[in-house]
Amino acid sequence: MKILALRLANLASIPGPLELDFTAAPLAEAGLFAITGPTGAGKSTLLDALCLALYGSTPRLRDARRDPAKVPDSIGTEITSFDPSTLLRRGTASGHAEVDFLGRDGRRYRARWAVRRAREKADGKLQKIEQSLTDLDSDRLLTTQKREFDRLLPERLGLSFEQFTRAVLLAQSEFAAFLKANDNERSDLLERLTGTAEYSEISVAAYRRANQAKKTVDALEAKLADDLPAEAEARAALEKTAETAQAELDTVQRHAKRLETQAQWHATDAKLRDAHAQGQREHHDAETHWQTLAPARADRDWQHLIAPQRHRLARQAELPGEISRLETAHADTREALAQAETTQQQAKQTHATAEQALQDADTARRTAEPQLHRAREQAQQLATYDHQLAELDNTHAAHHREAQALTTRHQEAHATQQRQSRQRDDWQATLRQLMGEHARVEDARQAVQRAHDHAARRHLALGELQSRWQTACRADHTRRTLNERLAQDEKRLEALITQGQTARQHLDDRERHYRSVLEFVERGRAVRSESVTHLRNALEEGQPCPVCGGLEHPWRHQPPQTPEAAQLAAQQADEDRQLTDAQQQRDHAQQQRDELLGQYRALEASLTQQRQDGADADKRHQEAHQALDEHPLHAELAGIDHDRRDAWLTEQRQTSDAQRAQHEETLQALARAEAELAPLDEALRQSELTLAQLDTQRIRLDKELTELDARLPPLRRERDDIAARLKALLGEHASPDAWQQQLDTRQASARQARDTALAKCHDSERETQRLAQQSHYEAEQLAKLKQELDTLARELNAWRQAHPELDDATLQRLLDETDDATERRERELTQAEQARQQTSATLGERRQALIAHRHDQALAEHDASADALLSEAVEARIDQRREALDTKRDALAPQHDAAQTRRDDALHALRDDDRKRQRQREGQAELDAARAEYHRWGRISELIGSADGKVFRRIAQAYNLEQLLEHANAHLTGLSRRYKLIRGGSELGLLVEDRDMGDERRSVHSLSGGETFLVSLALALGLASMASGELVIESLFIDEGFGSLDPQSLALAMDALDGLQALGRRVGVISHVQEMHERIPVQIQVEPLGNGTSRARLVST
Repeated sequence: MKILALRLANLASIPGPLELDFTAAPLAEAGLFAITGPTGAGKSTLLDALCLALYGSTPRLRDARRDPAKVPDSIGTEITSFDPSTLLRRGTASGHAEVDFLGRDGRRYRARWAVRRAREKADGKLQKIEQSLTDLDSDRLLTTQKREFDRLLPERLGLSFEQFTRAVLLAQSEFAAFLKANDNERSDLLERLTGTAEYSEISVAAYRRANQAKKTVDALEAKLADDLPAEAEARAALEKTAETAQAELDTVQRHAKRLETQAQWHATDAKLRDAHAQGQREHHDAETHWQTLAPARADRDWQHLIAPQRHRLARQAELPGEISRLETAHADTREALAQAETTQQQAKQTHATAEQALQDADTARRTAEPQLHRAREQAQQLATYDHQLAELDNTHAAHHREAQALTTRHQEAHATQQRQSRQRDDWQATLRQLMGEHARVEDARQAVQRAHDHAARRHLALGELQSRWQTACRADHTRRTLNERLAQDEKRLEALITQGQTARQHLDDRERHYRSVLEFVERGRAVRSESVTHLRNALEEGQPCPVCGGLEHPWRHQPPQTPEAAQLAAQQADEDRQLTDAQQQRDHAQQQRDELLGQYRALEASLTQQRQDGADADKRHQEAHQALDEHPLHAELAGIDHDRRDAWLTEQRQTSDAQRAQHEETLQALARAEAELAPLDEALRQSELTLAQLDTQRIRLDKELTELDARLPPLRRERDDIAARLKALLGEHASPDAWQQQLDTRQASARQARDTALAKCHDSERETQRLAQQSHYEAEQLAKLKQELDTLARELNAWRQAHPELDDATLQRLLDETDDATERRERELTQAEQARQQTSATLGERRQALIAHRHDQALAEHDASADALLSEAVEARIDQRREALDTKRDALAPQHDAAQTRRDDALHALRDDDRKRQRQREGQAELDAARAEYHRWGRISELIGSADGKVFRRIAQAYNLEQLLEHANAHLTGLSRRYKLIRGGSELGLLVEDRDMGDERRSVHSLSGGETFLVSLALALGLASMASGELVIESLFIDEGFGSLDPQSLALAMDALDGLQALGRRVGVISHVQEMHERIPVQIQVEPLGNGTSRARLVST
């Protein structure tokens, strides 16, 4: 991962636009560069812009999320204090940050963050923040959506926001706090710095899972205890009861089924009987309806007779009307024919008149054509002269305007030349003042540069001298302190020897006293060993008594109470007390002697180490004073009193620094004067050239205006002559085109009138011919119709005479009948006939079905006819059977319900017990699984689980701390070979191992400010190495902390930073330390301009 470029505008105090290209000189060649400027100028804004473009947030805003305060924005609106939009510069409508970087895949990308206000106005409401990611190699926009951007950028860059702020942006303050924290605080900080919060979450999750698994086991055990199945005997009784109830129910159901079969027979019989009665009714109704349709059947027969003659009868009725209509139409046609012939004569006359008018128009046009042609030529010449005059007038006006503009530009150029001349004179005077006695600018610059370099070298030499002087002072102090401590410890050693001899004598006395008391007690007890009490205590079961030889010892455990026994017990207790006191006094004396011996050995070892340290201190003292004596400025320092040397060094450094700053200002003033004079000389030359060009252009314009004034009058006279001749040719016409249009209109009107008359003439001829043909056709048709009517009359009269019973009224009624009526009557007759036949067949089928249903039921005599089964006696017998059947079914229903209830209760009890047994089996399996789960999570929770996550977090962070210390010590070796970080004092405790003090382990709180910074810097660099992992990170930014270092430590820190750039990293440092500014030639200087505005510029010295 490598940062290629940074761009920003209108962020915090930097209005921009600002672009820092790390691929172009001088940043491309500089492995180490500094970001400098006063406090509050906006140095950190550059790093904020870097984080904004990549992640849409900054470390400072991330830490502010705990602050719920809001800040006012536009009118009536507020935003949270950690909103990135707060970085938009006040009074601006939009701002942005943009970063080009080389991704983990080797491709170049551009990340952009932008915010703007509504309507691009400074008082507008803040709009939604915009973020985009672009692949520069393929010039392809990857996304403009925030969620997609948050997913794609870490993939392409290879670092999350937390990893970026640990591996690329290093803040020393967090590691200073890390050094001084306790175990819990250090665990929290290490977890946050390394991004390993998942271990705490795992610890809490393991604890919760174990608790959850325990609760699950308890719940399942309680559930199974509340849902126990029946015992074996109770289960057998339930099964027996169920079998008995099922048998009773089966018996009742079989009886009910037989009754149901009989009931179904009666229901079927009733349906068949009702169907038979309905069939009788339907057949009677169909027969009656068929009888009422006798007149309709008669009309159908007459229709069959009339059908062959129907069309002739209808034709005879239609012909008189057709003949009458045709005669009327024939008369109208003859009248229209006469009118058409009159119209034809009128059209011929109109056509002759129009033809004559067209000939007159053609003659008039041919006569006017020569004059019209001359008029056109004159009009063309007039237009040409008008166009030339207009162009000349426009050119004349344009030349006048150009002359006025040239005059204005000449005045402005002259004023600019005078102003630039005054500025040049002022800068030349300033330059002569800066040059002083030197004849050339370069000589003056070299002299000032030499003075500046001399002041800078003296400043560095004074710094080195001060460092060596301080080293020598520290060596003197260390040597003096070690000698004083050695003298004190030697005195303590002599005192310890005396105390040890006394303690030894006291121990010998106590040992002798203890032995005398022990011997006295043992002698007294030996004397009493022959007593009865001792003998009684020595008796054992089954062993003979040494006095009487008996095997039974009745007084062994409960001897008789005697005054001698009580006195003996009191005496023995007093002896035990004396022996214990003597032993305690001996042990106390032994302890005192051992403590003094330990102190003596420790002090002796310390004296040995101190003598070695004293030799080392003498050596360092000699080396420090030798280095001080070898310094070129030591002679000056030697002439100063010892107590004033620190103040003298500080004054000399301040003086040299002031001289260097003064010379640097002189150099900058010389460079600025030269930079200002060069463009002013060039501008003066350009002004002179511009004035000469303007004079040349003015002379050319004056000459062209004179020529135009001479050409205009002759052209106007010629134009007026042509206009007069044209007016004489046109006469009353406005223009040749108007004259031409008048001739064309007259000719076109005459032609249109001729064409219209000719069309009317042709139309009248065609109409006359059509009417003549129509009149002839209508006469022929009248003759044919009259002949057809006579023929029909003869034939129909003969047919009527053959059927005299058909009267005129019946014939007319049948002829007037419509086809629909005839069809309806035919359909009604057909339906009536079909209904009569269908009802007869249905009645026979239903009768046979009823007889067949009753045949095998013993309802009549064996030899009775089939009709007997339909008699009323049979019907009465069937009703009696049905009533008896209903009585039996009513009596059986309660028995069936009772048996059903008993069977259902027994089955329910069995099935409830089955369900309990199944739940027990399933619950036991679930309980076994839950117990196994609880056993597994319980063991895990015992190892790493805790409610607050501290157990596993400390285990994991101890490993992370080891890794961090390994990386940090690798960097600390280059920063300070004296110290090494190690774990100690507690599980996550930190100690420093002082190699100059014989690997003495010291608390990190004993480090000075500069030493604390060096160790913190090593920790920060170590974490950057951990965070980067396998990703190659080529850019690194370090903020704050260098001001607490002495010159020697600062030199070591700079060497470490040089080592980082040697490893391929481009390192940017934010610092206020002047020595670093002098050692780092490439700088991004942030300068405050006032009113909350700063300017950033790239400087290479």
